[in-house]
This record gives sequence, C-alpha cells and structure tokens, in this order.
Amino acid sequence: MATTRVRKPLAIHLHGGKDGIIVCNDPGEEASQTYKAGAPLVYDSAEVEVLSAATATTSIIGIAAGPASGTAGTKVLVYEANDSNVFKGTLVNGTADIALAVTHIGAQYPLVTDTAANNNWYIDVSSTDAKKVEVIAAIDPIGDSNAQVAFRFLGGIQENVKQS
Repeated sequence: MATTRVRKPLAIHLHGGKDGIIVCNDPGEEASQTYKAGAPLVYDSAEVEVLSAATATTSIIGIAAGPASGTAGTKVLVYEANDSNVFKGTLVNGTADIALAVTHIGAQYPLVTDTAANNNWYIDVSSTDAKKVEVIAAIDPIGDSNAQVAFRFLGGIQENVKQS
C-alpha cells in the first residue's frame, strides 16, 4: 500500500572510497547566509553561499553538513559533490507531492527549495531547468509520495572534480 511520507531535506546517503566532508575556509561562508544542513552550496565570486536563482547554472561544491553561521569567513563543512558520494533526497512536483515511479530512476532533475514552509531542498521532477542531479535508486517503495531516492550530482557540475 502506498504511503505519503514526510518530506526530508537533502542528506548524505553513502560515503564511498573518499573522505566525504571537505572544509571550505578560504574562502569561507558569505555574510548573512541562513541555509540549513542539506542546502546545496556554490562558490560565488568570493565566498561560499547557498544555491539560488542567481547561481542556478553554477557548479555545486556539495551539500552543507550543518547550518550557516551568518558570519562572513566562517569555515563551512560540506559533503562534497563527487562520484564517490551518494546523497538522498525527496522527490517533489514543484510544490506538490508526487508518487515515486520507476521512470524517475535514471532521470536528471534540478533542485528546488521550499522557502514558504521550511527552507529545505528537494529534487523537482516538474522542471527541466538547470539539472543538477541524477536519481540512481529508490530508497522508499515505488508508489510512495514524498519518497526518498538516492542520487548523485551530475559530473559536469561537480565544482571540485575535474571531468575529462
């Protein structure tokens, strides 16, 4: 029987073969950041900040291992976007729930934040803009709504990984 699950933010699922956490301290955190653990992070021109509409096409460093401090230059712990780390996230259809289908596995999607409710980040199956992740496996059963899936960041948008 299908279940509607509670939406959960992005998180690390499996560390594989390489240290999963990196420390970004030069540059450190950008001033006035308010992201939560699980937020996708990017470098702007000088510091580390949360992914936004302005940085949608920017490569991803990884996801925040903890919340922002709000203080410029503070070191940031990040689960690195690389081929060794597998992350988990909740599938959504824009702002609506969606049932996990077999067709979601292997597909590429962008990330979306739920700023109105809790500022968590999810995988958005309704958009084709700025794809960042590929779903590689189901964690929750097919047919469940707000299902968790395993994903990797696309190779071409991994900030610290050189692609050939």
